[in-house]
Amino acid sequence: MTKSEAEHVAREYVKAREGDAGCELVLMDQQTLERPFGWVFFYDAKRHLETGDFRHALAGNAPIVIMKADGRIHETGTAFPLEHYLKEYGG
Repeated sequence: MTKSEAEHVAREYVKAREGDAGCELVLMDQQTLERPFGWVFFYDAKRHLETGDFRHALAGNAPIVIMKADGRIHETGTAFPLEHYLKEYGG
């Protein structure tokens, strides 16, 4: 899987969650991390990113991991630092 393909998968994942979130969601492209196992994508409410107003921030939006080998999506969590969750995938 290429980074471009992984970005497409991540955008589709985020788009599918807009109904539950009640707002438009977008990837935070500058924060994307590449690791040996895949890519880590961050996302937030578009309105929050455009305005900086925390009233529009999305709560509980844990980063997602897209695996290079097969494109599978894994949700991380918010209870621990990100590195805690990434250790599960090899770093």
